Amino acid sequence: MSRITALHNARHASVQLRYPTGAAKLRFALLGRSELTLAGADFPLCLAKEADTGRFNLIALLSLIEPRNLFWLNEKWHATYLPESTTTAPFFLDAGSKHGLAIDEDDATLNAGGMQLFGADGQPTETLKNIFARLKRITDDVADGQRMVDEFARRKLIRPLQLVLELDDGREHQIEGLYTLGTEALAALEDRSVLELYRSGNLAAAAIMSASLSQIERLRQLHNASGAKPITSARVTIEE
Repeated sequence: MSRITALHNARHASVQLRYPTGAAKLRFALLGRSELTLAGADFPLCLAKEADTGRFNLIALLSLIEPRNLFWLNEKWHATYLPESTTTAPFFLDAGSKHGLAIDEDDATLNAGGMQLFGADGQPTETLKNIFARLKRITDDVADGQRMVDEFARRKLIRPLQLVLELDDGREHQIEGLYTLGTEALAALEDRSVLELYRSGNLAAAAIMSASLSQIERLRQLHNASGAKPITSARVTIEE
């Protein structure tokens, strides 16, 4: 269980981060709006619905059957692009704390002669200021991506994505809970809506998301290369 607490200049004067982080067990990663072009060169970009709110999130899919990250091997990422949301641990934004940050103490060794977060006067160091600025930027970018997805939902463009895997013994495995943009729904948009999506940049984003689904084949190849029970094919269908 994580121990997340507000950052404190005495308790967290210096920390040594514990690596590797939980990247090995990630099945997906949240994406920011600015990451779409680069992330689409590695990962299938999909939408996943929050169980509590029904809101859709923009994600990079990192695995198929197995509950682990297919891009993580020998304690390293093996991808040309690394989703920024996977690099923020062990820090979190915390508007209620004095320094605007919280830390997961299970991911750090406290006062261990690592990075200096506070100076002798108890004030944040440049290191801590940079951590805050970077985390704020990433959080804002994810929120920007969320606003884009909210617009897709408002225009009723989101459709369930059927992903059926055929194993080499003939059995099938269906992955549930993924969504994408409907090609027919996009094609049926009125000219005014197309123009609005174009000017906002969301039409280009929709094209990147659709094209990225071809990366499911890369996931299949990575799965088979891992020594797991081979997947002979992956059928992708959009429920229009």
